[in-house]
Amino acid sequence: MKDDMQGRYDALETADALILGTPIYMGQMSAQAKTFTDRLFAQLTPRFSPRFKEENAGKKLLVFVFTQGNPDAGKFQTYIAYTEEMFGLLEFKVKDVVVAAGTRSGPASEQEGLTGQLESVGEALCGEGL
Repeated sequence: MKDDMQGRYDALETADALILGTPIYMGQMSAQAKTFTDRLFAQLTPRFSPRFKEENAGKKLLVFVFTQGNPDAGKFQTYIAYTEEMFGLLEFKVKDVVVAAGTRSGPASEQEGLTGQLESVGEALCGEGL
């Protein structure tokens, strides 16, 4: 993949799915994830429809993986729902949202049940024929 945004657009156009992982800082995704997301605006036409090929519209799957220090997994649900809606403008179909909460107490990799949850997400993506 090219090391510029055009390369990312090209990869996104041919991808079947996007997995976006980011920590939640100050109630929002990280600055790096936000910059990437903002740059996707160039993929919208002036009528706010995606520039993706017609046969891909509505078929791209999206999985969000959020980590957060706050132990309440539902704490930022309003922001997560907003983010899902924003990616809906690009006609992504949200397949799953994984929230690893309480990461100040220990790494996400040590959270009970998280590995199984992520394996289930992977199996569901494979079930979509990816």
